[in-house]
Amino acid sequence: AMHAALLRPAGCFASAVCVSGAARPSGCRAARVHTRAASSNDAPPSRVWHCPPPEKARTASQAASVLSKLPPHVLQRGGLDPSTQSATNQQAYLGSLADRFLPVDLSVKGLRVLNVDPPVFAIPNFVSFDEADALAALAKGGTKLVRNAKVVDLAKQLSAPMGENMPALAQRLGELVEDAKRFVRCDGAWLEGSDLTRWAPGGGGFTTVPPGDAFAFEMPSLCHVNKGKTTDDLPDAFSREDANERKYQRRAQIRVFLTDAPADEVLEKTQGDVSSTEIDREKYSAKFSICDLAIAPRKGTAIVTFPAFADGMPDERARVSMRASSGKSVAWLDLPIAVGLGHEGIKKPVTMADVTVTKVGTETNVGDKARDRNRQEWRANVTGGETAAATGGLNDELKKKLEALKESGL
Repeated sequence: AMHAALLRPAGCFASAVCVSGAARPSGCRAARVHTRAASSNDAPPSRVWHCPPPEKARTASQAASVLSKLPPHVLQRGGLDPSTQSATNQQAYLGSLADRFLPVDLSVKGLRVLNVDPPVFAIPNFVSFDEADALAALAKGGTKLVRNAKVVDLAKQLSAPMGENMPALAQRLGELVEDAKRFVRCDGAWLEGSDLTRWAPGGGGFTTVPPGDAFAFEMPSLCHVNKGKTTDDLPDAFSREDANERKYQRRAQIRVFLTDAPADEVLEKTQGDVSSTEIDREKYSAKFSICDLAIAPRKGTAIVTFPAFADGMPDERARVSMRASSGKSVAWLDLPIAVGLGHEGIKKPVTMADVTVTKVGTETNVGDKARDRNRQEWRANVTGGETAAATGGLNDELKKKLEALKESGL
């Protein structure tokens, strides 16, 4: 409901819908038909579509997740252009983002909304093709991030040029951090000074933990996945326990894709005498498993997500995995926005396990006095409000009822 205004502009389309891909009908013969790669300058920032739900059964909490998706025909155009919405609708959406996540600048050129809730955005040309190629060339080796994904330690290369005739890596990363700050407008205090001085050696974390409610950037992480591999969900947000131990939580993730998206292919299906075509839904670079959203971002595009809510609790709906095609690896640069948690940390959510039910009315805490009071009130009720002493005693029928109450313990 909070996002309905964004999705119902005059003369545009209906409200967001929940869509999941259908399984391929049995008896169909499918053949691959190669079309083109999205590489021209006028191409949308990414190809995006709803993908079939995962084969693995969802947990109860995942199945109950509230999602607000865009219609398929909007995704086919590369997502929703917020500039087509009225100022009122944009302000309503910004208000909901600020309340639950973080506000953003919807006026960024070429910005597209790929999913309404959880919010997913695409920013084209966040880095140039040449810069993307130079950074991708550094994506070699590294240590395990998750299954099939590695992260490269950039600390030792910060002073070296990013590429031929390019500035030092540290300078360019610092500029990208500033670009990210201009898009994600965090409510609260920014740390003063240079982010580079707070980057912990070895990648990840800070030399000094940010104070409570202060926003800061970790060192950007250069990651890659080899050809034909699919990763587990990436650790974009910390668990509540890990975040409290680290004293900060990642609230937003700006993920810049440094390699070309998989080639745009369609499947030609034949069933009997009827032929039809559909996109190859497995040709993605990033997949949101709970949202059933697949993305093939154009090189240089930044995909922005919010892996944690405003209170610091992780949002599992924003979990994403990566996939590389059989012909080419995938490399990306992560620019996470973190916020200090202070001494209180993230509070544990209240569940039924935390509710204590105290039994009352037992022999030990009620006693004879309470039972006598109950009997006196009963006598007053059956005698019109007067006690037995005032009426000179009870009749035989009422005495029998009173004895029955005594025998039952009342």
